[in-house]
Amino acid sequence: MAEIRLCGRCKKSIPHKDLEAGLTTERYGQLICQECSDAFSKKKEKGGADELQFLFESILREVKNIARVLTYESGSWLNIVGAVAQCFVFGALVFAYTNKSGDVHSALLLAIIFQLMALTFFVIKK
Repeated sequence: MAEIRLCGRCKKSIPHKDLEAGLTTERYGQLICQECSDAFSKKKEKGGADELQFLFESILREVKNIARVLTYESGSWLNIVGAVAQCFVFGALVFAYTNKSGDVHSALLLAIIFQLMALTFFVIKK
C-alpha cells in the first residue's frame, strides 16, 4: 500500500513520482513539495524569508494545529456532585486527624467511601 506523504508547508500530498524523481526537498525533518521549495527560493532571493523564518513559521503552524485539536469538556451535574463528595473526603480526613483519641477507623472508612463515590461520579460518563 502506498504511503501518503504531505508537504510540510502547504500540507498537500506529494505524488510518488515526485519523490522518486527527487523533486522534493527536506528541511528540518519535513518534506517540502516542489512548488513550496520554488516559492521559498524566490523569497530567499528577494531577501524576504530565510531558514530561520521558515522554522518559526512551521512552529507557529504546529501550535495552531494543536490549538485546533484541543477540545474542551463541558461540565455536568455529576462532576459537581463528585467535587462535593471530594470536599467531604477532606472533611473526614481532617476530622480523623484532629480526633485521634476517638474512633479514627470509622472516619477513615467514611473518607474512603466518599472518595470512591467521587471517583465514580467523575468517570461515570466516560
